[in-house]
Amino acid sequence: MKKIAFLLSFIFWDIGMTFAQDAVYKNDTLIYKNIKIYPLQKIQLLYGAKPDKSFVFVSGSKSMNDPLPAILSKQKGGILKIIKQHSKYYAVGYVSDAPAYLGKEIVIDIEGAIDCNEIKIESK
Repeated sequence: MKKIAFLLSFIFWDIGMTFAQDAVYKNDTLIYKNIKIYPLQKIQLLYGAKPDKSFVFVSGSKSMNDPLPAILSKQKGGILKIIKQHSKYYAVGYVSDAPAYLGKEIVIDIEGAIDCNEIKIESK
């Protein structure tokens, strides 16, 4: 019985690892879950993952300590560059019509934002 339980746990772990995917950065393009993210690409913010619709994975600073408020939902913008910090990839971008007091530059935790549907990436 212990062998069967061990075998089943190994199979489920293997299946979970098959569906897990890390972001891959190659030639100025970040690929995550078959979505390509690159500089000059257009994006749209959707709704934040917090209950009040503020953002968790989109911030107004590179420290990610300044999450964007819900007022920026549905705003359009673009990607300026991809950066790597602490083995994680982020996109530095802008929001076109952000209020002046918030600033225009944003930083996006790509994996979290895609997983929680906080951004929409324009595809070619």
